[in-house]
Formats: sequence, C-alpha cells, structure tokens
Amino acid sequence: MLETFRTALLITLSILVVFLLVQRFKKHWRQHHMPIPRHMELLALEVVYHPTLLRITMAVPAPGELFPALLSAGHERLHAWPPVQLDKGEHVLELALDPGLDGAFFFEISTGTQRTERRFLVRQA
Repeated sequence: MLETFRTALLITLSILVVFLLVQRFKKHWRQHHMPIPRHMELLALEVVYHPTLLRITMAVPAPGELFPALLSAGHERLHAWPPVQLDKGEHVLELALDPGLDGAFFFEISTGTQRTERRFLVRQA
C-alpha cells in the first residue's frame, strides 16, 4: 500500500515538474523572442496662435492611417479632422483650431489598434 502511494507521488511530481518547466520555457520564449508590436508615439503637442493651430509631433513605427479629433474636457467629440495617411518616421502635423476656442481640451489621435489622448489649454486674451 505504501509502495503504491510512493510510486503515485513520484509520477505526479515528475509530471508537475515537466509541466512547470514547459510553462517557464514558453514564458521565456514569449518575453525574449517574440516581436513586440510598436505603436504610434505622440512626442509633442503645442498650441500656436495667430492663426490658432495645434502642432503635433509624432513618431509612427509603420505606415498607416491616423484619425485626429478634438475632445472637450468631458471627453465629448467636438471636432474630427479628416484621416491622415502617414509613412514610417517622425512627422509634424498642423491642424487648424476654431478661433473662438478657449479653455481646456483633449487632443485624440487613434489608429485601428490604439487611441491616445493629451490634454492642452487654449488661452485667448
């Protein structure tokens, strides 16, 4: 009886060790050998006055279509600019703002897989 129990524990422990080694190998492989998808990076956002423009500097890792939009402080869509097709590299976009805007807003740039928002202020004196 005790010999059977000992044999069952040895077999179970061996299976568990093999299972844990396989899981650890999979995790190591995913972390060190699988490519990581890169996303668009918003580098700078500044408001330019006279005329009122929004100047955006961004780094795009792969060619694609970007969808810029203006959001209110409550994240409601106020304005959407036409989609922009950009190649790989660093780009500067200048988007026109309405002359009557004043206060805090959010700029949203989105792709098929990502959405990024940045807060900015417009001060009309």
